[in-house]
Amino acid sequence: MKAFGRAPRSAGGGPTPAPGPAITARLRICTALALLPVVLYSVVCLAYNAPDSPVKTRVQGMTTKLMQPYFWQDWQLFGPTPGSNIDLIYLTVRMKPAGSAATVETSPVEIEDAIDRTPRAFPLNPTKLPGVPLAFDAAANRYAHMVTDFKKLPEADRKSAQENLDKQYASEFQEMQRFLSAQADSMYPQAQIISVRAEFKTKQMIPFSERYASPKPKEPIKAILETSWMDYVPGVSR
Repeated sequence: MKAFGRAPRSAGGGPTPAPGPAITARLRICTALALLPVVLYSVVCLAYNAPDSPVKTRVQGMTTKLMQPYFWQDWQLFGPTPGSNIDLIYLTVRMKPAGSAATVETSPVEIEDAIDRTPRAFPLNPTKLPGVPLAFDAAANRYAHMVTDFKKLPEADRKSAQENLDKQYASEFQEMQRFLSAQADSMYPQAQIISVRAEFKTKQMIPFSERYASPKPKEPIKAILETSWMDYVPGVSR
């Protein structure tokens, strides 16, 4: 007897619905979009770390611009040990305002806090700029500590010790001079800047348990080092 084909029946007696597509088009698109950044990141990493070749030379500019901020991060700064103090850098500028021939001296302006907040402006590609004042803070603390130790030396030995110390830290102060010049140029773009000076200070962080106390506690600011006036270095910011 010939059997005619018919739709299979479910347990309830009705026809079993035809199975839908295993992967919908929407899921495929979402998967491709999710994997695209991973693929691009992997390709750029390969190009960034590839040995020198004509191909790398062609794409080096683009890959370096994209990847350098990630590879150059000081990741140890994000360790689990919290800081206990806040470092401050105050910048003072001697300049001639636009349209004036008189030389004026600005009030000290704290610049490190704004620099520390720059990675939050673009968290996907953070800047390494906060590491710059961090290095200056460390150098200033070491320099100030050694200057304090010189007071224990005999009077006849202090001058030569100071000269040797200045020679040892000459490169750090040159970098500091260039950095402060760039900061001054960005703060006073229309002025004729003559010289810059930095004051390094620090204060203790207010503990979490006391931050909402009333009256609000205030930690005293301790001076660490004040540099001499340094000539403005033009063109650094460009």
